[in-house]
Amino acid sequence: MYHYGVSVATDSLKSARRLLGNARARLLGRPPDYLWLEVAGGLPEFPPRLGPLRRRLSPLSPGPSLEELREALDAVLYDGRPSGVVLRVRRLDAGWAALEELRGELARFREAGGRVVSYLREDADSRAYYLACAADEVFAAPLAALGITGLRTRVVFAREALERAGLRAEVLAVSPYKSAYDALARAGFSREAREQALRLLDGRFSELVGAVSRARGMPEEAVRGLIDRAPLAAREALEAGLLDGVCYEDELPGRLGGAKVAGWREARRSLRVPPGRPRRRKVGLVSVSGVIVRGRSRSLPAPIPFLGGEQAGAESVAAALRVAERDRRVAAVLLHVESRGGDALASDLIWREVARLRRSKPVVVLMGNFAASGGYYVGVAADRIVARRNTLTGSIGVVLVRPVAKELYGRLGLRPEALQRGKNAAILDPATDPGPGELEALRRQMEHAYREFRQRVVEGRGIPQERLEGLAGGRVWTGEEARREGLVDATGGFREALRLAGELGGVGVDGPGAVLPISPRRQDLPAPPAPGREGVARPLAGPWAIMPYDVCDTG
Repeated sequence: MYHYGVSVATDSLKSARRLLGNARARLLGRPPDYLWLEVAGGLPEFPPRLGPLRRRLSPLSPGPSLEELREALDAVLYDGRPSGVVLRVRRLDAGWAALEELRGELARFREAGGRVVSYLREDADSRAYYLACAADEVFAAPLAALGITGLRTRVVFAREALERAGLRAEVLAVSPYKSAYDALARAGFSREAREQALRLLDGRFSELVGAVSRARGMPEEAVRGLIDRAPLAAREALEAGLLDGVCYEDELPGRLGGAKVAGWREARRSLRVPPGRPRRRKVGLVSVSGVIVRGRSRSLPAPIPFLGGEQAGAESVAAALRVAERDRRVAAVLLHVESRGGDALASDLIWREVARLRRSKPVVVLMGNFAASGGYYVGVAADRIVARRNTLTGSIGVVLVRPVAKELYGRLGLRPEALQRGKNAAILDPATDPGPGELEALRRQMEHAYREFRQRVVEGRGIPQERLEGLAGGRVWTGEEARREGLVDATGGFREALRLAGELGGVGVDGPGAVLPISPRRQDLPAPPAPGREGVARPLAGPWAIMPYDVCDTG
């Protein structure tokens, strides 16, 4: 049981700490003119919770989260004394929706009077420059190259390689647009998958060209011409108008009029921060991050093909939603979804918890880079859905994969013999070829899951079944396209989703302390199953609602 008194006391303690911090900031004197902000890595929405093993295995620092960068920009604006920030952009591996979110935060910062400078210390690809050109000025190191060579979608089709090894995959999908496992079963794009990938690629390329055109004040045709000439040396990029200066990092303060520039970690203690106020009611935050599986959420030591490294377990997410339901401090729930989808059953179990929670508290979904297939499924019962323009969503459909290793067994000299009762007892045995009856049974299972998925969308989004047919079938949409088609309610970022949640829950969300992150306690989770019985053990044993291969990344 939670009590208001505990929440208010905690908030009061945090407010007292902020007041003490502000007093210390006054004693430390004036902060620097500009603060360095590192912008690197994948830019997750919130700080990732990496286990010790994954931290050791990770070759690079995970970089800052969008939440940490939002807080840093807000702190600079609140203090008011620094002129702005300098972004050190390097080794960026973020999705396009994350880049869009940060570009929006930089635009907000600039509109409030802050100045933004980008510094490209290393070679910059299309994504890095897309972010960097959101600044007032862009500088680069003398030998850095501007590799804005455009965008491409690349898929390695493995059917022939699998056949050489004596393996094959029987893939059942609701339509050719549901191409999640085409890489296993085909030697190239289907006509429908190619058409979809080209549409998404064209849309994202237009976004890149338009952003550079507006930022640098040049016609779009000129931008396309420069992209076709790239990569460009730093001085070539300067002459072409893509940069404002070329200098070494130690020369940058001089280029900023002799301004004092200091790192965020050393300078943050000299910044005043909003004192905050005690809050009895907050917006609860629950995340669905990674491939959706049965059982508990987990972070794998290394990514697994088609499963990734982070997995959102239905039991863990359901437990967090139930904690939010019971907690009287929570007036509304913000459900953050960063998932390409996953196990159809696990997705449905999370959907059910969202639908149940909505009866007592409003739920708003915030979509990240991907909230597609099962990632779309889990949120369709929410009161509102907010996506970024560059979010990939939809992919309403189901796919089922039946591995076949009979030939491999023969090559290895393995001769499995089995006794069975029941015509379909060997339906998932990779040592056998599936018969027509077994494939038909699998197809019935898949089509049942697909009917249920479509019905959830019809009920949750109010889209008539006949109109949904042209939106479903595994078709993937950008957030902006999804808004026009009614699959989501609005395009925007974290602040827009939080505003909607606060509005529906009747609570203020301005200032610190408005959000309460929620994760289940150990006692909220059921006992773990016996080893080998969770979702990772048999990942393709049932229908999966998962989106296709990655699209529209730089090549």
